[in-house]
Amino acid sequence: MPQKMSRSLVACAIDHAESAVIRLKTSGRGGYTLCGFITQPHGLNDVVSGKEKRLLGKLKGYCSRWKEEDLVLCIGEDTLLPLPASFPVGANHEECQTYCRIEAEYFLDRPDEYCTDIATYAGDQATHCNKLLLFYPAEPCQRIAEHFSGEHRILFTGTAQLPLIHLSKFIEGPQVILELENSSVLLTISRNGEIEKLSFHHVKTQEEAEYFTMKELMENPICRTTAVQVTGTRADKAMMALIAGVTSIPLKPLSIPPSLSITNPQQFPASSPVVVKAISAALMALESQF
Repeated sequence: MPQKMSRSLVACAIDHAESAVIRLKTSGRGGYTLCGFITQPHGLNDVVSGKEKRLLGKLKGYCSRWKEEDLVLCIGEDTLLPLPASFPVGANHEECQTYCRIEAEYFLDRPDEYCTDIATYAGDQATHCNKLLLFYPAEPCQRIAEHFSGEHRILFTGTAQLPLIHLSKFIEGPQVILELENSSVLLTISRNGEIEKLSFHHVKTQEEAEYFTMKELMENPICRTTAVQVTGTRADKAMMALIAGVTSIPLKPLSIPPSLSITNPQQFPASSPVVVKAISAALMALESQF
């Protein structure tokens, strides 16, 4: 039997305080190879404060090592507005986008100022018709995409949620991720590439962050039997100790599933959350038909 031709692409993730670019290539028997890797201690906070030129210049310069190779972009967001929806059976990508615009007209005050990620939603009566629409502000996501579009065909631009949901395909059982950012608390539960639950809360203070964190963990029994992966700007040692002490729930950092075969991990350590998100975006794109 002839061997499948390997594929590769570049993924760039820009989180709130850190950024990463990776190049991922398929290898034999379902494995992957990291053949490019860089991180920067600057992220979305610099972009929105007007200091984007230097950061995006560095990221673009690294991506340009593989000019004209496909690129996926994963951008952090401070606002996420989820909306369950049901689409007709067999709706293609263009039709789904049309349905999203219709839903946005009813759901949002200024729909033209938002983009949408579409997740397959696994509710009580899960079918491929059930979707979870994730609306988020178009800026600065669209502006960042334009910065890279001259040298790359961009397969995906969006939040980290779809890539992380896709990552659950490589885990036996549910995947639970708690993201604690300066202005938000987000809990997602996914299984086999589908979203089961997503809860998003805006927060203004540490006390609000602690309240909604405990509320979500205690109200979802699955968190008591599944290790919760924690990431985000507020996920420091003090916050982790508080969560563990109050809830006795098992916690661990956001990570790549052990079942996922990526060669040369010692050369390109993948322990940083932003790197996990970049790898997840690359995996999703390599396995999808864009």
